[in-house]
Amino acid sequence: MRYYDAVVMGAGPGGCMAARSLSDAGFTVVLLERERLPREKTCGGFVSPQAASLVEEAFGPIPTDCLASPRTVRGARLLCEGGGTYELPFPGTGLAVLRSRLDAHLATGCGAEVMDGCEVKDFQVERFHVTARIARDGREEMVEATYLIAADGAESMALRLLRPEFHRLYAVPHLERTMLVLCGGELDWDPEWMGLVLMQKGMGIARFFIRGDLIGLSVNHDAARGWRDELAGLTAFLEGRVGLRLGGEAMRQISASNRMAVGGHFNLGAGCALLVGEAAGLLDPWGFGIRLALQSGRVAAESLAESAGERITPHIRYRYRMQEILERELKQRRDLSGMVGDLDAASLAADRSRITRRDRRALRRRFSR
Repeated sequence: MRYYDAVVMGAGPGGCMAARSLSDAGFTVVLLERERLPREKTCGGFVSPQAASLVEEAFGPIPTDCLASPRTVRGARLLCEGGGTYELPFPGTGLAVLRSRLDAHLATGCGAEVMDGCEVKDFQVERFHVTARIARDGREEMVEATYLIAADGAESMALRLLRPEFHRLYAVPHLERTMLVLCGGELDWDPEWMGLVLMQKGMGIARFFIRGDLIGLSVNHDAARGWRDELAGLTAFLEGRVGLRLGGEAMRQISASNRMAVGGHFNLGAGCALLVGEAAGLLDPWGFGIRLALQSGRVAAESLAESAGERITPHIRYRYRMQEILERELKQRRDLSGMVGDLDAASLAADRSRITRRDRRALRRRFSR
């Protein structure tokens, strides 16, 4: 049996930020990661200036070997079927990163004991006591701690065990799959801008980008509508709009995303177990989550540190401190003006044309279902 002050599940940005903040506060921490590091992550790898600042404050400058080509990102351009095109810049310069290398760098520098290739099979949570059963290298063992922070993503086991009814009602119905296809080709596009596409049909907002010699196409899908239909629609649209020409063998990566926060269905955990990042429903309207994962990981760790020695369990303090962030995310989905997530949507608010009013209505519908 191993004992720690805190167990952190998931070595993504949110989990690493939580582990670093707790370690800096003097806690003994173990960071559990299911995959072996470095591991691939199905993600465009765009880090906003706000997220980059959070990383640099806690871990120092992002190493150049963690950066992709091109390194800098200016924001996103939104293409709407029917003609509307809008620039949604960052408030500064963002970065394009290789998530496998960035996450490994953050885990190495988080100050915790890192156990990768480690699957959490089950855990029990009492008022100030956590017992986790883990499997690693074919052996099972038990880990004990006073606190738990779970950053285990869209299909969070921690959410399912902590709040089974919430998980059934809100997480499962809003779970989507994301297919990322990387392929050679050409298109008429500035590689320093992400591409977002709002189709009249299809699920969510599709994305495209240029990464070195490859073009990335990302679509959401579920069991009722497969990724091939979504990808075919996106490809046909981009062929006509930006001259997309694909060639060569495609590489595919699949991941999950969870839009349970639509309508305000966040879940920050219970008692001494806190949820951060996408496990809590923290995904911005455009589908990006790195900044929110970093913010919630830091706030969760600070809430634990501040509540140490108190009789009140830390999720009360965590909920209070996260309230402003949650209210801001919900307001941005409704208003579509100023900052929406990490992007400046002023161009959407300023244009009063008929086409833009129609596109704003379509975006609101997508952000609310």
